[in-house]
Amino acid sequence: MNQYNPGPMKKVITIRFFWLTSLLFLISPILSAQNEAETEENEPVDTYLSFIATYTSNDTVVLTAHLFIRRERIPVDLQNAPISFTASGDGQQLTIGEVFTDSTGKARCLIPTTSLPRDKEGMVTYTADFSGTDNYFSASEVFISKPAALDVSFYEEDSIKYIRVSGIQTGSEGDDAPIANETVLLFVPTLFAPMPVGEIYLEEDGVGSMEFPMTLIGDSVGTIMIIARIDENDLFGYVKGGSSCNWAIPKHFLKQDKPTRELWTPVAPLWMIITLLILLAGVWGHYVYAVVQLIKIKQSAKKESA
Repeated sequence: MNQYNPGPMKKVITIRFFWLTSLLFLISPILSAQNEAETEENEPVDTYLSFIATYTSNDTVVLTAHLFIRRERIPVDLQNAPISFTASGDGQQLTIGEVFTDSTGKARCLIPTTSLPRDKEGMVTYTADFSGTDNYFSASEVFISKPAALDVSFYEEDSIKYIRVSGIQTGSEGDDAPIANETVLLFVPTLFAPMPVGEIYLEEDGVGSMEFPMTLIGDSVGTIMIIARIDENDLFGYVKGGSSCNWAIPKHFLKQDKPTRELWTPVAPLWMIITLLILLAGVWGHYVYAVVQLIKIKQSAKKESA
């Protein structure tokens, strides 16, 4: 009696089925990840908006909004995005305007403080709004503060030079009052960031003073800018004022510093120059050696053929 024996055919089918299953198991995560990536690309991206208002000494306020997204926790600035600014207080709303972000993702707007609506406590509510697009979600931020100003002046008493700072806040009716019991930070502008030079405490009358630092270096005639700032205050937010005087050390009076061989100076250290020369000599030496060997091989080939 004959019996059916699948033999090698069944083994081949089993092996093929095993490899096909394994291949599908390996490919499925890739296809799933690709589908998820395509879905994420079609969805709008979350946007983040930071917003501050800075009062200056010429009765103006500078509104600064920074719009960005995050890619793998790294902030990326959004350019040419429209930011709408408004100010409100006591039921009134003022439409300031729309400004597009620059290459750093920031949009700035400057307006006079005299035209701002205020509530009963003299506070102004500023709003920065990004309406969003097909690719980015909308974002909005609010900043509430009271208009204020810092005035910087200079005086001399008993042959000692002083810096005086006066702080003024504006009420709901436009009346001025001193900024009392607040600390004001003093800076001088530098190439990268303002350099702190001291701080002044404003008394009950809103006035404070400190001795002028005679070690400050100005321009060729000794002129220097002194900047007074109140930062991250619960009531006033950010306030900035400044003024110039010619009490600093003139720059051309200083002895010219000789260039030093440091990593951060234009003149490189000797060890770096020597290391670079050795590396370059090694690279070009290998090139020369290879060319010489090719010439020798060509000459030896000619001699053997002759």
